[in-house]
Amino acid sequence: MIRWHAAHPPGAVLFDMDGVLVDTFDAWFEVLKSCRVRRGLSPIERAEIRATWGQGIRADCESFFPGERPESLALEYDLAFAEHLDAVKAEPGVVPTVRRLRALGARTAVVTNSPVALARRIVAGIGLADTFDAIAGGDEVRVGKPEPEIVALALARIGAVSESAVLVGDTVLDIAAARAAGVVSVGYKIDGADLRIEAIPELLGLFGGR
Repeated sequence: MIRWHAAHPPGAVLFDMDGVLVDTFDAWFEVLKSCRVRRGLSPIERAEIRATWGQGIRADCESFFPGERPESLALEYDLAFAEHLDAVKAEPGVVPTVRRLRALGARTAVVTNSPVALARRIVAGIGLADTFDAIAGGDEVRVGKPEPEIVALALARIGAVSESAVLVGDTVLDIAAARAAGVVSVGYKIDGADLRIEAIPELLGLFGGR
């Protein structure tokens, strides 16, 4: 049963990052390609990245960099990503929508399988560094999405409970993590969630469209 409607909006809105707040696919393609070339590994195809999109850095170690430690790869990602920040763009309507949600009293957080330091850099790059109450990254938990640990971490950091929150995501990993954490899922251009939206500003409908 969907709990949210305009008269009783959620107290917290959690956002996945890649594919929801920002379009980072082209940048990640270049980062993973360069990291593999540096190790003398075979070139990677765009389809391979798309098939594993959002899986997180620990899974990346298993899929693309066997034997690599997540901590070392996180640092390498951060340095490599800095070279491709110009390829990162905010999803349409994200910046005004997040700011409006805050103005309406919602607490906001980023819940991403990407390393937290890199997430902070990307969020700052689209002008929202001071707008989110917290950022939870995949390198801060034992297992990222689809497990619920990272969602619980974000909720704890913003002082919210699962019953008062929604999680906006664009993959089955996001939906599964939300469900496991007892949070209402909002699918961004994806079916299978409790709610579906085609544009980020539609989230304001939970608050009466204000």
